[in-house]
Amino acid sequence: MSRLFITAWGDLPRGGIYTFDVRDSGEPVQTSFTPFRHAGYIAWSPDGRSMYVTGGGQETDTVGAFSVTDDGKCTLLSVQSSGGVSCCHLCVSPDGKFVYAANYRTGNFAEFPVLSDGSLAPAARIVAHEGKGPHPVRQTEPHAHFCGFTPDEKYLLVIDLGIDAVMAYPFTPGEGIAQENVIRNPVTPGSGPRHLVFDRSGRTAWLVTELGNTILRLRYADGRFEVQETYSTLPRGVRCATKASAVRLSRDGKFLLASNRGFDGVAVFAVNEAGRLADVSHTLSGGSSPRDVNFFAGDRFVAAGNEFSDTVFFFDFDRERGLLAPNGFRIDLPRPLCFSERPASRPER
Repeated sequence: MSRLFITAWGDLPRGGIYTFDVRDSGEPVQTSFTPFRHAGYIAWSPDGRSMYVTGGGQETDTVGAFSVTDDGKCTLLSVQSSGGVSCCHLCVSPDGKFVYAANYRTGNFAEFPVLSDGSLAPAARIVAHEGKGPHPVRQTEPHAHFCGFTPDEKYLLVIDLGIDAVMAYPFTPGEGIAQENVIRNPVTPGSGPRHLVFDRSGRTAWLVTELGNTILRLRYADGRFEVQETYSTLPRGVRCATKASAVRLSRDGKFLLASNRGFDGVAVFAVNEAGRLADVSHTLSGGSSPRDVNFFAGDRFVAAGNEFSDTVFFFDFDRERGLLAPNGFRIDLPRPLCFSERPASRPER
């Protein structure tokens, strides 16, 4: 049995964090619920005892810190202002001492010190990006959309959809980021980069672009990225307005998922030893606007959250061929946004 945490962006009383135990058959059984207004993306502390979740506020959005028990129950520890509007993504530093959160609408991100109990102090630093891109509507200003660390743990990456760039901020354990010697990695103009994942070697990354509906294969070394290849996330006959959203890598590194909103489907790619992708299949998500998809239960299953039809559909995943098959299980949640399993605990540093 595995445990899956799902956030629902809806207003209170139904918006919050839902915990499900997933049986061997793939059936999800709800075990707990923690209210949290406009719950969004999830990040975990290295020891898996604390969970951090983006949320909604009044003048600014929020970041909530939660303790998580062995049975999956979540208890709110603290709530801090995100320092901006449309807080949409976050991550925890490898040393567990800082949380970083991206604010889409205001084009900035915040650095939060983590206290000894896992709660968050107010933001110690708020960094704003500058610039714009060629898209006349979506890129008139910066839009920070992702925070994550490079596998070498030397850089915080902040992906900005509005300026077509992956920004790499030098990071020092126990001290946080530096705003000097920041590396700006430009990508395809007008593509609107959104999220990325690394392979297990740490030398290849795949970046999904929201406006381009593509995946870029990137070569990584010491804070710098070089675009190697571009792949479409759509079947060849799609003509409707659509935008890519999530990108996820299977545990064994053999398959990559990407979702599209508008076409409302999930693409599966096979990954070869060089990191090149091969189109395997495209499967409809079962609803409207699959903002997040993810593997779980040892990659035996995949969940797709349809934000605008308030549904989560579940699929069996063929780990040999990379094929998705609806297994008949679904749940109804108000605007499901993120799926996460608790990570295996890493040794303290």
